[in-house]
Amino acid sequence: MATAAPARYCGRCGAPLAPGATYCGRCGTPVMTAAAAPQRAYTYAPPPPYPTPPQYKLAPAMIAGGLVLILIVTAVVVGAFAAAQFAAGTHVPCTVNCSPKFVTPLPEEASFRSTAYKFQVNYSSDWTVRDHDAYGVTLGTKLGSVVVTGSNGGRPDKVLESAVSNLPSTKWQDVSLVTSLKGAHLGDQDGVGAIYSASLVGSTQTATKVRFAVIAASRGGVTVVVFAVDPADAKNSPNGIPEGQAFDYLCTEFIWG
Repeated sequence: MATAAPARYCGRCGAPLAPGATYCGRCGTPVMTAAAAPQRAYTYAPPPPYPTPPQYKLAPAMIAGGLVLILIVTAVVVGAFAAAQFAAGTHVPCTVNCSPKFVTPLPEEASFRSTAYKFQVNYSSDWTVRDHDAYGVTLGTKLGSVVVTGSNGGRPDKVLESAVSNLPSTKWQDVSLVTSLKGAHLGDQDGVGAIYSASLVGSTQTATKVRFAVIAASRGGVTVVVFAVDPADAKNSPNGIPEGQAFDYLCTEFIWG
């Protein structure tokens, strides 16, 4: 059984169209058949482009610059360490019973030079020269005194013991060893040193408690002894010597002939 064709209507006025009609019977508008109707091809819109995630890469110049910076820092650290070792010389770092270390240099200094042994002693310009000869000098400090004497030959430890044992007992009484000085030196030469306590009898026959340091070192057949004494101040001064830092500065600035 044949199926009836679907009813058609004019697309302009809406009047029903006769089967097979090519024109509207009411308004005369041409009617396009299904076969004559143009076929439209529809294309799909392309998907919107999404930005590609950025890739972070270090430029070769930045990498090279970082390596150069690391090398520079390493060189500075190694150089500073080497300089510190060179400056330390042959001295062994001291941690116990050390001689005092002078931190701030003296603002002014004077000097004495031995004509016999050619060594030079640098000291504060506030001190006075009490005596001197070709072999050494005696200096008056603000509180006490320092004697620097040179001699031919002799082991520093034996010369130190001799300097203490030869002190006149009428003036130096109750002499006793307080401690040995580690790191004792004269200039850049290592030596031996010790701190002693004693009662020093003055011209008025009054005894004063004192502390004195003896440091001896040898170089080139010459032995030099530094004998420094101050009124004792065991509570407020390292090793009980108030001018200990100034004495140490004299030893540090000592110049061998």
